Amino acid sequence: IGFEWVLRILTEWEVRFDELKTYKENYGDCNVPKRWSENPELARWVETQRTQYRLYQEGGKSPITEERIQPLEDIGFSWDPREDIWQQR
Repeated sequence: IGFEWVLRILTEWEVRFDELKTYKENYGDCNVPKRWSENPELARWVETQRTQYRLYQEGGKSPITEERIQPLEDIGFSWDPREDIWQQR
């Protein structure tokens, strides 16, 4: 028939990013609690993204790339939620 099916496996990063988008739809922000019992993997992933971003900003070795930073920023991800709260006061 001429169909060519392509199976694309999502990376763990993509899976967690999709979960973060769902979290934002449900809660209105990307500030997953550090000890969120509903999805502890997502909570750890969010904290890891922030840690890796700090390393990246400081010029250290980090696996985070602009290709990952931009989509996070596009959905309103906060790299430092405590600073954001402080700035809002």
